[in-house]
Amino acid sequence: MVPEQRRQQIVTALGTRGMVRADDLASQLGVSLETIRRDLNELERRGELTRVYGGATRAPKQSESWDRRSTSHVAAKRAIARYAVRLLQPNRNVFFDVGTTVYEAAKALPGDWVGTILTTNGHVAQSLSDHPGVRVQLAPGNVRDEELSVSGPEAERMFEKGYVDVAFVGADGIHPQAGLTGCHEGEAVVRRLVIARSFEKYVLADSSKLGRVSEFRVSELASITAVITDSDVTKDVLDALVARGLRVHVAPPVAVDQPV
Repeated sequence: MVPEQRRQQIVTALGTRGMVRADDLASQLGVSLETIRRDLNELERRGELTRVYGGATRAPKQSESWDRRSTSHVAAKRAIARYAVRLLQPNRNVFFDVGTTVYEAAKALPGDWVGTILTTNGHVAQSLSDHPGVRVQLAPGNVRDEELSVSGPEAERMFEKGYVDVAFVGADGIHPQAGLTGCHEGEAVVRRLVIARSFEKYVLADSSKLGRVSEFRVSELASITAVITDSDVTKDVLDALVARGLRVHVAPPVAVDQPV
């Protein structure tokens, strides 16, 4: 079988199953694991799939809106949010990153919490604008469409000036070898700066992000205090991350309609 025929079979399998494992593909197609890895790398380069730990998933739709993402994996995100905000002590400077999971954490902030919020997330700033005990600082810079995410030189300078007590960081991918990655270059640059200038840094990511690799490198796993994820994380991905020295907190599940 020529490479293109084999790759087309991989794409077809992804269309049917949504996710494929490299070792299964090697067995089914009668080739080596290394050959399958090369095929997956080439297909990812073309935008036809996303590499994850041990295999691949369908490529995400680039046009997926904020509204759609904010209503997916809701129970997982709320579980992560509830767990995360319980780690916060009062009178701290806390960074809230872009992304829908971090936004859920902002909404879960207790009404009696007092402190300063630094953010590159316009949705977070809006959500906390009337919180009685919170001072909100929205970073200056370039605003990206409905994401209301801020990046660029002005945002970078804001985080070069001081330090953050706790950072709640988003991610598009967390991989045992590739580390923390993102799909937007400007946001990845700011995120990298924040991690370097924070005393505690927690990555808030639902289990669909674990084992994935996105386009832009943010940091190595050793730079992260811990990842907070949901109870749907698979054992093989969890074990692989822990084996690299990463602390992973698994948030207990909550019902979708259960208030955070």
